[in-house]
Amino acid sequence: MKKFLLALLTAATAAALLCGAAAVSTYSVGYDAPAGIITIVVQDSSAAVVLQAADIDHIHADYTYTSSYAFESSKLYDFSVAGSTLTVTKTREPNASLTIKSTDTRACTLTLQVPRQTLASLTVSTTNDNITLDGVSAQTAALTTDNGRIEVTNFNGTSLSGTTRNGKITLSGVTSQNVAATIQNSGTLKLENISANVCNAKVQNGSITGSVVGDSSAYGFDLTAGGGRIRVSDSNDRNFLLSGKDALQQNAGAPQKLSLATQNGDVDVEFVR
Repeated sequence: MKKFLLALLTAATAAALLCGAAAVSTYSVGYDAPAGIITIVVQDSSAAVVLQAADIDHIHADYTYTSSYAFESSKLYDFSVAGSTLTVTKTREPNASLTIKSTDTRACTLTLQVPRQTLASLTVSTTNDNITLDGVSAQTAALTTDNGRIEVTNFNGTSLSGTTRNGKITLSGVTSQNVAATIQNSGTLKLENISANVCNAKVQNGSITGSVVGDSSAYGFDLTAGGGRIRVSDSNDRNFLLSGKDALQQNAGAPQKLSLATQNGDVDVEFVR
């Protein structure tokens, strides 16, 4: 049965300024979902979203916000459960009438601690802030933000997609049959030891760099670097090297696919074991 905790003043995050301004405060509200949740939907805005794997048997959520974001005891989110699905919906935007002090930021962070199990589905969206996934696994995961970063670490699943506008995407230790990343306007994509049967990435203005776990000979390549250079190497095969400018296709009939495209930047990827 879901339980709301009263909003509590958890910390005074800054002392009075030299000029004598009042202290800045941070508030926190907690929520516990029932056990058995396998689908999570987060519909956020103007806030950071963090999902972390934890040694617990049910999902625990906290949202923290500064005193310039909303008044103390404000209800900013609605938590609802239908069957095995938890939906978290933002219900209130930042209060623009509250003054931002020089030591303060108008900030809000929603954090979900998730049991170490594979979710059926995970969907997260926000605006003007970041999405972080740490050790959380799901059969399918879709992450979307606007003017924010996406960072995924140690993910396992069938399908993972990340989309942002004006932000960086970092995928580290990801194992998934399908990986997709899209960056609109400006941002860079960094792949760190990802393992994927199909990896499809599109960046408008920025480079694509990093490492892919696997054998380069098993991949078909469709690479585009508008105005930049392409370089693909294999740490275990010194005879393998793809390099060029603008566009490069090779081994189209291979069982695994690496499709990386940037309209304005470089593509530089290394295969590792």
